[in-house]
Amino acid sequence: MHSPAHTLIRNLSLSMLAILPCVASEATAQGRASFPGLQRLTSNGATVTAMAVNLRTGAVLGELNPDSRMTPASVSKVVLAAAALERFGSEHTFETRFYATGPIQNGVLKGDLVFEGAGDPSLTNEKLWFLTTDVARAGIRKVEGQLVVNTSRFGAIVPDIDRKLAAKRSRHAYDSPLSAAAVNFSVMGVVVSPGSSAGESAHLALEPYMLDTTRIQGSVRTNNGELSRVAVTRTRNGAHDVFTASGSIGQQAFPARVYRSVSDPDEYAGAVLKAFMEREGIRIARGVRVERAVRREMGRPIASVEGFPLGWQLLGLFKVSNNFIGDMLTIQLDLNADKASGATLDGGALQLEGYMRDVLTRAPSPYKSNPATLALDSGSGLTHDNRLSARDVVAVLHKMYSNTREFPPFLNALPVPGAEGTVKKRFQSEQTRHLRERLRAKTGTLSEPHDAVGLAGYSRLKDGDWVAFCAIVNGTPKRPSVSIELARETIDEDLGLLLPPEM
Repeated sequence: MHSPAHTLIRNLSLSMLAILPCVASEATAQGRASFPGLQRLTSNGATVTAMAVNLRTGAVLGELNPDSRMTPASVSKVVLAAAALERFGSEHTFETRFYATGPIQNGVLKGDLVFEGAGDPSLTNEKLWFLTTDVARAGIRKVEGQLVVNTSRFGAIVPDIDRKLAAKRSRHAYDSPLSAAAVNFSVMGVVVSPGSSAGESAHLALEPYMLDTTRIQGSVRTNNGELSRVAVTRTRNGAHDVFTASGSIGQQAFPARVYRSVSDPDEYAGAVLKAFMEREGIRIARGVRVERAVRREMGRPIASVEGFPLGWQLLGLFKVSNNFIGDMLTIQLDLNADKASGATLDGGALQLEGYMRDVLTRAPSPYKSNPATLALDSGSGLTHDNRLSARDVVAVLHKMYSNTREFPPFLNALPVPGAEGTVKKRFQSEQTRHLRERLRAKTGTLSEPHDAVGLAGYSRLKDGDWVAFCAIVNGTPKRPSVSIELARETIDEDLGLLLPPEM
């Protein structure tokens, strides 16, 4: 039994909740800060846009400069995922194929074996094994011609500055190059296994196999513990990608895998395919050739494989913020059978921006806004040129919430704080810990030439309602650094205040 006092408090609380939309609207109209911590950041020179809306009622629970457009970083991926889901559907797959240009006689293909790249971001070693074993099952033991890597689905891809630099040297995986024929996210795995005793050199290998176009060098020592610290740099040296490893690995440790981008996605794809063929006992007599032109006829179908469904691919897009997946899906938005030159990253960005403009034009209040100054040059968000406001992002979140078919996979792809992805270590304080049970969100972070920090997603309320929110913090030319960690903590703390445990 509840006491009369408890009943009175409960009734008062329900009454307050009933008028909350009015209170929130009045607070906004009077200019009072809905996000006090973020308001303090603006006083210290940062620029901020933030907004939170109850998706059932349309009540604005809080806002701060909601229409200010600034750099969203990887929060841009929220828009990309929505556009891709509404264009293709969560069950859509991209199909990669092999064709033969001549007859097969006594195990010999009298012509070329053509690999038609489909721009599948999920085309990894597992799928390549399926493809090449099917080629072997077709009875092919020797290709008298060449292994042709056809990249015509995509047009010319102009690399950004990070990828231009990475063509010569890289210590990262996020700067991997793009192509319709790309495999393994355009990264190579360096596998470091400990020696049998401390002081010995570790064993270095490349995954899946050593290739004609790659080399590995360096020295990693085995230590007598369990900790491993391995660094890898990839450089371009003539016709080879050279992976140089250093550091140490624990004698009791499992093998360590370090992934680095390759310099040429098409050359890499051809070398990996050739290596898989050789493992199946298929010899390529005249090597590998990359072909960028559209073929009038591909030839006789030999093998095909479907990639992972789009809903599965969004897990990588959101949870580890995979930029390769982001940019490949952006290009896919530009695929058009009537486009003779192939899909491009710039064309995909135009499609993405068009999607965002359509969302804002058709959105009801409080999500509608003028799209005139928005900019989406990159689906991955790996640029400071993207310009979105909190209202823009919340409008997309509302659009997906209203999409009965695609909202579940969209929501499922967003990582859970404290458990996975880029929010695994977020929301740890006493004031924010309760949101770990309710919230799913996508992060965004960039630094040079100025800091950009963002968070956008959904939170469930105690009564079952859903809230969509977005907060973005940017530095300025006069004050480029806003302290990335401070900005993250401030966003989390303000959300903890805005969405307390009792709501």
